[in-house]
Amino acid sequence: MRFRLPRPAATFAAGLAVVLLLAGCVPPDPIITPEPGPGATPVFASDEEALAAATDAYAKYLKVSDEISADGGSAPERLAPLVTPKQLVTETDAFADLSKSGSTTKGVSAFEVFQLQRYEDLGDGSASVSIYVCLDVGNVRVIDKSGVDVTPSNRVDRVPLEVDFLVKSDRPGTLLVDRSEAWTGQDFCN
Repeated sequence: MRFRLPRPAATFAAGLAVVLLLAGCVPPDPIITPEPGPGATPVFASDEEALAAATDAYAKYLKVSDEISADGGSAPERLAPLVTPKQLVTETDAFADLSKSGSTTKGVSAFEVFQLQRYEDLGDGSASVSIYVCLDVGNVRVIDKSGVDVTPSNRVDRVPLEVDFLVKSDRPGTLLVDRSEAWTGQDFCN
C-alpha cells in the first residue's frame, strides 16, 4: 500500500523543503564510502573504525604541534612521522614564522571531532579519510620573547577545520595528516 500526502500537505512539505534548503538548515553531504573492489581487503572495516583512527592520529599530531609551538617553532621535523611530506612543508613554514617572531606558546590545544566527512579505500592498502574538527585553542596563550602575553584579545578560540588524512601502502594503518584548513562553510563549532 502506498501512502500519499493529501495535496495541501504535499505542497506544504515541498515548500518547507525549499525553505530549509535556502536557509542552510540541511545536513552536510552524506559520508562517501566507496566499496572496495573484489578481493580487496579494505584498510578500515567500517566508517567508525576510520573515524577512530583519524581521531587518534589527529590527537598525536596536535600534541606534537603544541610541543613545537611551546618551543618557539624549533625542530618542526618532529611532525614528519605524523604528516605527509607536503604537509610537513606547510607546517615548517608556519613554525618558521613563529620562530622569527621569538614567540612561544603556553598551554594545550583541545579538539572535538564533529563528524567523518569521507572515507575512501584507494586500493593496495592506501586510503583517504576526511573529518570535520573543532579545534579549541582557548587554553593556549602566545608569549613574546620578553615573556609578555600577546594573545590577541579578539582571537577566535574554537575554529572549525576540515582535516584530510592519507594511509600509504608503505605505512599500513598509519594515518598521516595531509591537509588541515579552516572550514569556510557554516560554523559547526558554535
